[in-house]
Amino acid sequence: MNALADHGLGIDMVVAYIALGIGMTILALGVVFGGFFAERRLRDRLEELKSRTRSGHRAIQMATLRRAENVGRLATVDRLLWRWLPNAGSIRRKLQASGMKVSLGEFALAALALALAVAFVLKVLLGLPSLVAFLGALAIGAGVPNFVVGRKARRRGQKFNLLFPEAVDLMVRALRAGLPVQEALGNVARDIKDPVGSIFLQAQQEIQLGVPIETALWRVAQTVQTDEFNFLIVAMSIQRDTGGNLAETLANLSALLRARQQLRLKIRAFTSEARATMLIMSGLPFVVCGLLLVVSPSYIKPLFTTTTGLTVAAAAGCSMAIGIFIMNKIATIKV
Repeated sequence: MNALADHGLGIDMVVAYIALGIGMTILALGVVFGGFFAERRLRDRLEELKSRTRSGHRAIQMATLRRAENVGRLATVDRLLWRWLPNAGSIRRKLQASGMKVSLGEFALAALALALAVAFVLKVLLGLPSLVAFLGALAIGAGVPNFVVGRKARRRGQKFNLLFPEAVDLMVRALRAGLPVQEALGNVARDIKDPVGSIFLQAQQEIQLGVPIETALWRVAQTVQTDEFNFLIVAMSIQRDTGGNLAETLANLSALLRARQQLRLKIRAFTSEARATMLIMSGLPFVVCGLLLVVSPSYIKPLFTTTTGLTVAAAAGCSMAIGIFIMNKIATIKV
């Protein structure tokens, strides 16, 4: 109490700041998990469609393929993470979608090394309190690797969507020429560059092992995670069940994909100002804080070494997190 009074901060004010931070955090979690459950329902529907293509003896082949795929240079660490890490499957799918040849164990060790390096800089070089160094290392060690992997996955997905209509057109031409579906997939694997070509090549290799076409496509869809590729698989599954002209169906799908791409580019142009504002407003406080730490450490050090400063920093961090999340939602329009 005396320390709080010395710094000019009453206990009521501290309680108010803490309550404000907790309330903002609960609000942010409610918004995040509301979207999470909606996306989970969509994933459950896709999983139901995939389950229709699976059969008994095929499950053994699929398990063999998964075991071969999960073997890495840090197999023991991978197994431990698979057992104890709550979101191990989500991280692995994100690594696959990014195209990085990195296992779950290597990703975890890289994040741990980054966290230790940040803790050393904050504690030893800058002399910040242990709690601040720990929280900063935890945030950067967990946030930066996820941000990098997620960004690479989004860029790979955008590149895939840009080339995918050409792949569908190539399949249409092959089917109209009288080639079977498997040969049409092989043409795409040979003639379309990465990442589309490598995705279809992986599907073709699994088909050659005896895996059904839809099952192989659903498996490789996990490594790209785009709605456009899911459209192709659903269209082929429906055509197999109901019959009809697959070439005509895929031609209509190609036109739809090109229209979606044009609409996505228009929306990106319309929201460019909002995205630029979000980046500037979210990055400016960190830039100013970093410059002050270099130019005048004594001026900003009370923000991390006093009770008043830590309370203000915590409230500001919660407020910024909610603001960035809201601005990102405003500037992001899914097509």
